[in-house]
Amino acid sequence: MGKEGAGFDYTSWGYPGEVARNITPDLETGVGTWTDDMLARVIREGVGHDGHLIDPSAMPYEFVRALTDEDLASIIVYIRSIPTIRNALPRHRKPDSLVTPFAIPITAPIPPPDFSSPVKRGMYLAQIAGCQWCHTLRDEHRQPLPGLEFGGGDLIIDSYDQASSANLTPDPSGINYYDEAQFLKTIRTGRVGARRISPIMPWWNFNHMTDDDLKAIFAYLRTLEPVRHEVDNTEPVAYCRVCRRKHAGGALN
Repeated sequence: MGKEGAGFDYTSWGYPGEVARNITPDLETGVGTWTDDMLARVIREGVGHDGHLIDPSAMPYEFVRALTDEDLASIIVYIRSIPTIRNALPRHRKPDSLVTPFAIPITAPIPPPDFSSPVKRGMYLAQIAGCQWCHTLRDEHRQPLPGLEFGGGDLIIDSYDQASSANLTPDPSGINYYDEAQFLKTIRTGRVGARRISPIMPWWNFNHMTDDDLKAIFAYLRTLEPVRHEVDNTEPVAYCRVCRRKHAGGALN
């Protein structure tokens, strides 16, 4: 994923504890010899083709588990269509304390969800997009901190930036000032007014979504329980009495 959204390098970028794999169809260095079942298992269950458990902080299978069988099949078809690139990578290395509570076998079909309303559609899209990955704080067992769902405050430090995830709930400390048009504009442009969103928030991954899909996600976010939790990336990182973590604007709580 280019920092400026120029495109995804499917062969090289990595995460703490796990080297991202070459997922092009190359037979020797990619996934050309993997079966569809192997790809499905690593995508939704977090188990590599060789049986090793994937670090959930590297591959968000916790959320992708919700993918329907049809959507999963479409992703696998797309992966098969990526131009082949030969790129040998280091073997995976297991983190010292790997916690994988969601590496659970899926033994039943996952049918299409109920899309009878924009809210229900948005709930599914927000789930598979992994919005909670950054916007909900977790404990050491990767369980959401009670009362802080989608409340933001995850201080993320990358090699090219540092930012705290936003509070996405409709609380005054969150995004209650957003309307649908503002939400779409933010995702499309990576800006809130004149302020640029940190590239740690990969808005360019989502700005290709249709207006209807983005409107559905916004409709779902409006139904969330409001969480009083100030997060402000224009403020210094400081201790927060609400989440008991340090994040930008923590002293405002």
